[in-house]
Amino acid sequence: MWAGLKGKHLRVKMDLKRYVDTPYPFFLIFTINEHLLLGACWEGEFEGANVDVYGFFQELLMAGSHMLRSDDPRVQKYSQSERKLAEWDKFRLGNEPVVYRTTLISEAAGLYYFCSTKDLARIYYHNELLEFTDCPEYKGKHRGVVELPLKEFVQDVLKISREFLDEYAQIIEKIRLKHGEKPGGYDYLWDLYREVKELYEKRFKLES
Repeated sequence: MWAGLKGKHLRVKMDLKRYVDTPYPFFLIFTINEHLLLGACWEGEFEGANVDVYGFFQELLMAGSHMLRSDDPRVQKYSQSERKLAEWDKFRLGNEPVVYRTTLISEAAGLYYFCSTKDLARIYYHNELLEFTDCPEYKGKHRGVVELPLKEFVQDVLKISREFLDEYAQIIEKIRLKHGEKPGGYDYLWDLYREVKELYEKRFKLES
């Protein structure tokens, strides 16, 4: 059973029926507009990548937090370090002051650089699963960059994260416990959500 979370640009689908006994037990598809960032396409159908769902949303919120703290010396120092890694990973970034590197806590399925300027969010991606697609519309599109307004990106991250926490976190937790995993808490994820929400409101409070 697929559960969907939808923002203006960001889309997430989680398979709540399948579970595999690994650190990445759930199947998830992540798209931004027409770009398939996480997941695969086979015979005309989307297939999810194995992920830690909690970690996936944590990384989206962490990226949003960094993007909204471009004046923070710690973020600046971290971004300089991440930029060096991007060169090693053969990504050609722009001149964005904020750089956040992540795998989105997926099982060897991709690498992502969430970057931002004052007004724009840019996500550079390499979706390894998509390299082997047999879907003509996605051939050669396993690497790319997505650009959208920073405000709208963070709005979407907040929207889908809140929906996950309100509607699906308990379902995910019940599935984990059913398969013998130790109980987990969502306090940190809630704290991170509230942090990004506060940063967003402070950053865009003067805009309509």
